[in-house]
Amino acid sequence: KSRNIRGLTKAISIVENDGEGKEDLLNDAFKRGSNACITIGFTGAPGTGKSTLINAVIRQYRQIGKTVGVIAVDPTSPFSGGAVLGDRIRMQEHNTDPGVFIRSLASRKALGGLSEATKFALYLYKAFAFDVIIVETLGVGQDEIDVAKYVDVTVVLLVPGYGDNIQMAKAGIMEIADIFVINKSDRPGADLLTNQLLNTVHMKPENERPPIVNTIADRDEGIKNLIEAITLISDRTAPHWEEKYRQRISEEIRSSVFSHLNREVNHHLDEMIEEVLRSSITPIEASKRILPMIG
Repeated sequence: KSRNIRGLTKAISIVENDGEGKEDLLNDAFKRGSNACITIGFTGAPGTGKSTLINAVIRQYRQIGKTVGVIAVDPTSPFSGGAVLGDRIRMQEHNTDPGVFIRSLASRKALGGLSEATKFALYLYKAFAFDVIIVETLGVGQDEIDVAKYVDVTVVLLVPGYGDNIQMAKAGIMEIADIFVINKSDRPGADLLTNQLLNTVHMKPENERPPIVNTIADRDEGIKNLIEAITLISDRTAPHWEEKYRQRISEEIRSSVFSHLNREVNHHLDEMIEEVLRSSITPIEASKRILPMIG
């Protein structure tokens, strides 16, 4: 409530670790959350330079006085179960900036690129009322499309020299991209990739075509163009905001239901596993026994 970073940090830890008071905290955060902020998702294959690009984007937003909150989804440590803090290291220049908050969250092997904790952390960030919220996905490839359901603008990164770039786009990334960024555009093949993408997006109606922005993130080149494209897409989708918000709420309800069911099922699993092992029942029969036990 007082917009204290320590409070936000503690709240995220409660959510990530399924701590006491988690549901009350999230309910309160959802009710006080601001829809005035813009949420941006960055996704793409490993090696496309997502963290370096986000670092430059943060710098640009700070220059115009915007506060920025970042959720970086990192690999899960096989030892602690927490996040391997690879992405935060590339954003260290913002560590002392009170207008920037960066938190790494473990992927927890979530399909689709976003863990449950990441989705809930968005409630907290909106309640804290950052001007801009950035979600950086892990970078696992074609399955990483969940982010589009939870953000206002989805930025898909590609780089020249990746032979499967267009194939990846056709396999699902194309459908979620609001903006394509060709990063590392000083590499050979950048013009070819740009033309391939232009030919691909040309199949869409003109008012629905994703902008294509060429960047060299480590030189800050193209970053202003990217910010302008984000603003353009945000304005373009504003008339359809309620429809997209309805879809987001639908996904959030569905995610919460599945999460609740999973916890309830786990309470009864051990007992049912033993019965199946004794061959007294089958897994299908076990599932039918568990269902009536779930309140």
